Amino acid sequence: MSGPIQAVHDLSEAFSARSLDAALACFVPDDEIGYAGSERDETANDRGGVAALLGKLFAREEAYSWHPTTVVIHQYGPTAYVFAEADGRARRDDETEEFFAYRLAGLVELVNNRWLWRHCQGSEPTG
Repeated sequence: MSGPIQAVHDLSEAFSARSLDAALACFVPDDEIGYAGSERDETANDRGGVAALLGKLFAREEAYSWHPTTVVIHQYGPTAYVFAEADGRARRDDETEEFFAYRLAGLVELVNNRWLWRHCQGSEPTG
């Protein structure tokens, strides 16, 4: 798999592994990054904030992942806007699973031949 969609898959793998280092490696290397999740307090606008937020998510008793089902990409040279509808999965430490609708959207940039997030928003649509 290549192109901007790779950023969606890479971040899912990092979330599934609950690896903060792997997740942060999915973002551009400077401090001007952002992440927003489904819950009101799940927003961060710099590397330290994103690290703290993802650290809290990864400390939960479940690991999240998603598989994109529909993807829209608007690429402009080395940047792209990505919007993905996905099937989400929460795998709890007791091995039970929950499946849910998920959406991922944001800006990715091509850095050293890898698509990395500048800003990512992941959320669970209601209804």
